[in-house]
This record gives sequence, structure tokens and C-alpha cells, in this order.
Amino acid sequence: MTEERFVKDAQYKELRPANVYDVAANETWLEDMAHQGYRLVGMTGWSGVFEKAEPFTCRYRMQPLSKKEKRPPEEMAEAYRELGWEYAGTIPGTFHVWRCEDPTAPELDTDPVVQGMGYRYLRRKMHRNIVLDLVLLTVLAGEYLLLSGLASTPLLDTLEDFAPGQLTAGTLAAVLVVALMVCQVLSMRRLLRFLCTGIPLERPRPYRHQKWLARVLAVALGWMLFLHFFSGFSTMNGSSLKEGWDAGDSYHDPGSGVVYVDLAALEGAEKTEFWGCRTKVQELCPRMYETRQRSLGVGKGDSYPVESWVETTYYRLLTEGLSRQLAKELTQRRIASFGVDGHPALTAVETDDLDGLWWGEDQYYQYAVARLGRQVLLVEYEGQTDLRTAGDYLAGLLQQ
Repeated sequence: MTEERFVKDAQYKELRPANVYDVAANETWLEDMAHQGYRLVGMTGWSGVFEKAEPFTCRYRMQPLSKKEKRPPEEMAEAYRELGWEYAGTIPGTFHVWRCEDPTAPELDTDPVVQGMGYRYLRRKMHRNIVLDLVLLTVLAGEYLLLSGLASTPLLDTLEDFAPGQLTAGTLAAVLVVALMVCQVLSMRRLLRFLCTGIPLERPRPYRHQKWLARVLAVALGWMLFLHFFSGFSTMNGSSLKEGWDAGDSYHDPGSGVVYVDLAALEGAEKTEFWGCRTKVQELCPRMYETRQRSLGVGKGDSYPVESWVETTYYRLLTEGLSRQLAKELTQRRIASFGVDGHPALTAVETDDLDGLWWGEDQYYQYAVARLGRQVLLVEYEGQTDLRTAGDYLAGLLQQ
């Protein structure tokens, strides 16, 4: 048991070059690993499994699978051993990998034309997999666009529902996957063109850029999975991590730089307190703040009556075009639903200090949206001040 654990700990995994169909590049990488003292003992989908050894010189050759199999037939492995080649592993669904440490041993494939004929099964499989992957990416992108098109507030939904980094990671992963597909198709065409004309593979072949592509793709996919996995978790006070908001504690004062409507300045309230304050950073909106404040009257003991309250949501968008779109969505009539406060459609109010000011009311509540440049402010308020007359105050907040 102890010996097995020691062997397991002694193994080392490393990402292979991203494009498995660039055969010469992958073979060169494996031979360089041998020069560094790493002997291949197996392959996974994206990595090589190595054990530490003394640096040595060898040849690695990859042969395409002619059918679906996990390892070569024993009679093939025995025949290759007699020629000086040992089985080193199988890249799932694509290649068997062979190693030879005898420089005088003959090559496994001596006729490039015959070697190219062995890629028929693998070429069909590659084309089938690429079509399936493109269909999946198209479905996912179409689903997002369809849901965005059906929603009346697509930008607002994106800001609320995507955690920080999720949009960038998803886009980057999709772009890299498509780029990898293009590289695979080009590599397969180049490979077969050379082999079918009788030209053997040229070795050694550079592979560094493909190693970096594999690393970036792994990080992007890993970040996407991480965000997706943690999206359903909630903090102790119930704040969902899905939206990427921090876990602002109750009665937590806003931090430095947070933009919010202060009841002391808006209506001269003497005693105020916060019962909510949280922040968020998102790709399309580098600054988002949400604060809830109330003013308290004279009470007895620890009990104070609430005289007014205000909820402020501040957005600093990436571009002014996004801020115009967000202001347009926020001024629409919104139906109250789970987690969403409804409000009537807001109408424009004349203002000289802002790029736009909209106002509306619903029974006891007033709503206002103010826009200045890339900044948008949404205010929900219950109190005596008419927000239509507070344009200069709201402009002052956005000019800080």
C-alpha cells in the first residue's frame, strides 16, 4: 500500500499541446520531456502522465486508431516490441503512443502514403466531433440570445445574473474552442496532404504556442465550471453568490466611494441607518452599488418609528451606449416578481444637469432614474421630497 502511494505521488501530469492532430508537435514535446527526465507512462484526454527518471533520448511515435479501442491488440504490441518499440499509452479516441530508445531500430511507418491511409477513421471522427461541438455551441449561444430577445430587460438581466468573470470566461472559452477546431482541421489537412504525396512528417516541430493555448483554454473552462458550481451557494445572511454581489451585512455602512442617496442630504433627516449595503464588479459594469437607508423618528427605548426610506442602485457602465440602454430598460414598466421590485413606466423630466431624468410613482412610492455619461442611478423612495425637484442633487452624486 505504501509502495503504491509512493509511485502515485511520484507521477507527474502535464498538459499536452492543445492540437492533438499536430502529430509532429506532440511527438517533439514528448521527446523533450524525456530529455528533461520524464518518462511517459500513460495519457489522459488533455495530459500526459509521467514518472521521474534519468534524462534519456528516445523517439516517440503516434499512430492513429483504426477503430474505437482503449489500447492496441496484444499481438500488435508484441510485434512492435520485437522491432524495439514499447507501448507508452493511448490518447483516448485518437492515437496510440509508442516509444523507442534504440536509435538503430527501424521506424514504425516507412511509407508515408500507407501511413496517411491509416487516418481515415480518425478523420471521419474528427469531422463528426467538430460538427457536434459546433451544434452545441450554436445551441448555447442561440439559447442565450433567444432568452435575451424575449426579455424586456436583457442588459439588466445580464448585469444581475452573471457573476464577475463568468461572461468573459464563457466568451473566451467559446472563442478558444472554435480556434482549436480550426487548428485541428488545418493540421489534419496539412498532415494528409504531406503524407499522401509521399512526404514524411518533419521533426522536430515547435509546440510552445499550442502549450499556451492548452493552458489558457483549461483556465477559462475551469473558471466557468467554478463559477457555475458556486452559483447556487448562499452566504450566511442569504446573499446569493450567483449574482456576484458581496455579502453586505445588515446595518453595514457604505464603504468609501459608494454612490447613494443620503436621506440626511435629500430631506434633512436627523437620524438615519442602513439596513443593507452591497457591491459588485461585473465586466459590463465595473462599479455597481446597492444601498438601503431609512430615517428614524423619536421613539421609546430601542424602538424608533421609520419616517422614510430609500433604496439606491448605482451603475457605472463600461460605455456610454450601455448606460443609455440600461436607462431605457430601467424606465420601462416592471412587474413585481420574486426578487424583483415592480414599478410603473417612468416619464422624462426636464433637467439641465443630467443627460436624462425619469420619474414615476405608485401609491406611496416614488421612482427615479438619472443618467450622466456612463453612470446610471435608480432610486426607489418613500418620503416627502418630490424626486422631480431633486435633479441637481442627483447630478451632484454622479459628478463626484
